Amino acid sequence: MSERLNEFDKDDHLEMEHLGRIPDDRQALYAELAANDYVSRSIRENPDLPFVSDWNGENPYVSTFLPQLADARLDQLGQLEAYSHIDADEELTSAIADLHRYRYGEGTVTAARCVAGAGSSAFLTTLLMYQHLAGVQEVCYLPPVHSGFAWWIRKLGFGVRRVMSEVDFSRSARLTLPREGGLLWFTDPVWFAGVPVREETIATIAEWQRRTGATVIVDGTFQYMHWNGATAEASEQLDPDRTFRLVCPTKVLMLHGFRFAYAIVPEQDATEFARLHGRLHGPAGVTDRRFAHHAIATLRGEEGARPLMALARERYCDLIASGAVTAAVTPTTGYFLFARPSVPANRFIGMDITCFGGTGHPGYVRINLLNRAAMDCVLDAARPRAVAGGLP
Repeated sequence: MSERLNEFDKDDHLEMEHLGRIPDDRQALYAELAANDYVSRSIRENPDLPFVSDWNGENPYVSTFLPQLADARLDQLGQLEAYSHIDADEELTSAIADLHRYRYGEGTVTAARCVAGAGSSAFLTTLLMYQHLAGVQEVCYLPPVHSGFAWWIRKLGFGVRRVMSEVDFSRSARLTLPREGGLLWFTDPVWFAGVPVREETIATIAEWQRRTGATVIVDGTFQYMHWNGATAEASEQLDPDRTFRLVCPTKVLMLHGFRFAYAIVPEQDATEFARLHGRLHGPAGVTDRRFAHHAIATLRGEEGARPLMALARERYCDLIASGAVTAAVTPTTGYFLFARPSVPANRFIGMDITCFGGTGHPGYVRINLLNRAAMDCVLDAARPRAVAGGLP
């Protein structure tokens, strides 16, 4: 930990001195960047150690989710020699809106509010740049946030106000929103632990937004992955005229080789937001556009992503039953677990609470339940007690 903070002081304090002062809560946010950089360097320097927090994993349901994609004719979307404008695909945005209305029960989502593009990382940039160009100078946030968001905050020179004392699932977490409103950014769910932001937190934010007219950005990259089935997200109760929300079907289906995400934005902002996204990132490729249609159809189907979520839940139960983890934050969504493995810490690399802006939870790391190397490493300490036959 001290090594990471020393790196923060060395790399970032100079930048803040150049600005003339150490402003607001940037230091706390930048410390998350330093912790993530430390993990990245550890991975490069220790290639033989398993990275139990890996973003990638194995998906045995690829053919189930996309049974016809391999045989689809790409030229059905138009000339392969021409740019493929996914943001202008009205059939796709209509399908997205139908998915939210009829599968998730979110009646405020219309096709006019949906802007499609290639990948959630690109949208994180656009969401922040859109506010920057509108003259916003300060961002309030709840930890954790994506490291790309923190990086752009630093480069664009935003002021930063952290409005929650801890990560939302912590008992000591306290939310303190500014009286004057402003711009709030938060991530739902708390993806590294597989738990949604608490309903009372969302309700407090919604009431604050109604009272102050604040703008809210929800990084919902890992939404719609509930283990008990696809349902409406609590962030749907936020004001649709003042809320920007990011959704990423490639994460839901764990098909990271494709690039497809979309933003649900206020209808009055949709045209300008889509134009800015195009200027920043250009059009998506025709393969990603074809995937987008299949992904939405799959999520609209009866099963959706439920088989994959059931596998993640089964893997979690295996870890608990075998004693491979000694303590854990109980997940209800996604395929990440935040837990303390029994295996000695020098036998793996993992992302601890400092990577996500929290404190406490000694020995806890993020574990990818769908990554076989991660599971094998964590289960190794419990092999004598584990059920024979290996991972399902």
